[in-house]
Amino acid sequence: MARVVKSLTNTEIEKARPREKEYNLSDGQGLFLRVKPNGGKTWIFNYYRPFTKKRNNLVIGAYPAISLKQARETREEYRALLAQKVDPDLHRQAEEETRQRELETTFEVVAWQWLEHRKTRANFSANYQRDVENLIKRHLLPAFGALPITQITAPIALKAFKPLQERGTLEALKRAIQKLNEIMTFALHREMIPYNPTANLSKEFDSPKVEHFKTLKPEDLGEFLYTLNNAQIHLQTRYLILWQLLTMTRPNEAAMARYEDIDERSRIWTIYINKGIKESDKGREHKITLSWQALALLREIKKLSGGKEYLFPSVKNPQTHTNTQTANSAIKRMGYKGKLVAHGLRSIASTYLNEQGYNPELIEVALSHINQDRIRMAYNRADYLKQRFQILQAWADFVDECSQGAIPQYHLKVVA
Repeated sequence: MARVVKSLTNTEIEKARPREKEYNLSDGQGLFLRVKPNGGKTWIFNYYRPFTKKRNNLVIGAYPAISLKQARETREEYRALLAQKVDPDLHRQAEEETRQRELETTFEVVAWQWLEHRKTRANFSANYQRDVENLIKRHLLPAFGALPITQITAPIALKAFKPLQERGTLEALKRAIQKLNEIMTFALHREMIPYNPTANLSKEFDSPKVEHFKTLKPEDLGEFLYTLNNAQIHLQTRYLILWQLLTMTRPNEAAMARYEDIDERSRIWTIYINKGIKESDKGREHKITLSWQALALLREIKKLSGGKEYLFPSVKNPQTHTNTQTANSAIKRMGYKGKLVAHGLRSIASTYLNEQGYNPELIEVALSHINQDRIRMAYNRADYLKQRFQILQAWADFVDECSQGAIPQYHLKVVA
């Protein structure tokens, strides 16, 4: 007949006095209280390991920090694990390791890990990187930064982003959710989380209105160029707008143009799309063919900034380029606010060239929307360049026709 073990009472535990040697008070089913000579009392769970069948003592905690009731609850948890052939000691170690990993993988830690990884990939310019860093600091870290990545849930994210929706800053909201999901996906792919709980979060919020760049119809270009020619703006700013218009480049690409990137003899200007901060992050090479009008304009630009690194140096600091918003600001002051932005100059070129029946793929290459290396494979090299020159020259001829003297004369052509 098995010996019946009487359960402990709180009174017995309180009255248990230290002896010369440590001794145990059993509560039954593997739980006992060890009383040490110094008076300390510790709860211990004794059990057979599931596979080795060896006895093991697992410390639950000290009394009275762990009450009798709490010790019994822990014993039942351990007995339930043993019923499933799970060693409570190993299970507890695994849980502690998980908690430690969680402390080491807070959202902030993972966010910066993701950013470092993102820097190594294409299409991550220095300006874009700064924007992303600011977004993380402003919209993500305050709500999620201190949380372990495993504890981020859809309800937490909904609560965090609700103020952006209420303020009507929907574009910022959209970008914040996108970046949150990129970081969470990064964590998922590295087994930091079992799934991404915020994957469909954007469906809970309003979407921002899609606004295309304000632009003009090709037939309105003449009026714009007349206004440009008579506007009270710096000559360098006028040349900047014309340079961007003739080369079909983006505002920042035109503003950051450097003399060393232009080969006048071959009439090629080489830029790098999405150039990163590091010197090794050159970005995707994009070659722009220069029309005769662009070369003539370049000669005039040299009269203002020749000898400097940039075609359009900053007035305050000539060692760097003009602000990338210079053209936009000037266009607004010319009376085109709400009608045209600098980026919209490219759309005028695209519309005109497509209407004239030029190869749509080559137009997209000229706009650097398509990687030119992929398209070039389908053409003979000489024919490819010839068509590229023809497209930019046709556009420049149209601009020249509309300009009524806004573009410098180019009758002294450079021999290629």
